[in-house]
Amino acid sequence: MGDGSAVGGAGPRISRGIEVYGGEDGAVSWSGVELTTDVMAELGAGPWAERVGDLAATRDFMTELRGLATTEMETETLKALLASEPEPLPWQVGEALAEVLLEHWHGALWLWDGARDRRTRKASLPGADLVGLCVADGSARLLFGEVKSSSEQASPPGVMTGSDGMIDQLKRLSAKDDHLTLMKWLRFRCLTPEHRAAYRTAAGRWVQSKGQDVQLFGCLVRDTAPDPKDVSNRAKDLAKTVVEPMHALLTAWYLPVAMTSWPQHVGVLDVG
Repeated sequence: MGDGSAVGGAGPRISRGIEVYGGEDGAVSWSGVELTTDVMAELGAGPWAERVGDLAATRDFMTELRGLATTEMETETLKALLASEPEPLPWQVGEALAEVLLEHWHGALWLWDGARDRRTRKASLPGADLVGLCVADGSARLLFGEVKSSSEQASPPGVMTGSDGMIDQLKRLSAKDDHLTLMKWLRFRCLTPEHRAAYRTAAGRWVQSKGQDVQLFGCLVRDTAPDPKDVSNRAKDLAKTVVEPMHALLTAWYLPVAMTSWPQHVGVLDVG
């Protein structure tokens, strides 16, 4: 799969982890990748931290608000309000990591940070976890996906199974019933000529294939030892539903730090 550099690019490349298992069944492939401490440090000091908090935009927002405070009391009130913002939860940090790795390693192009669409502090947007474009080989396809984080010792973990598990969610995403809603959301976030062109290419492929030519991603983020059973059997099950020209990749990323510490690993934005 291409690296996405044809449209927008992903910036400086980040080091890859170590693939410890993989396989393929028809239009579905799967892999397990260990992230080394060096890769973790590289991610935590840069793109992962930026994705978690959208730090540049957050800093601009905070700087703007501070500039509106004209008294010491206003400044202290504002500081207290900013400090009360909830820190990201481990699963949110895991989702941000998946977005970064898909962007740098699998050609994903994100046109918008979904967190910006939230209207309340605890809002959760409906639909797929991942909505974007997949850029490869000079073309673009619609990208839909799901992300699950788990520190459960069982393989596969519970987040992969059942009606709310990743596989059933991806099966639902493979049906074109909800594609138009996701495509409409995506279309209105294409803010540059190159993004609009990539979107038209992807939407054209979708129309010509009668709603079948899309790329699905299922991402499992773990703090446990690698185990092929996390995704291999699930991938074979998914292959009964996902067929050409649709493609799906199930990937598990294994982190060398505990899930509970992921928010601290990427750091917390200073609001002082």
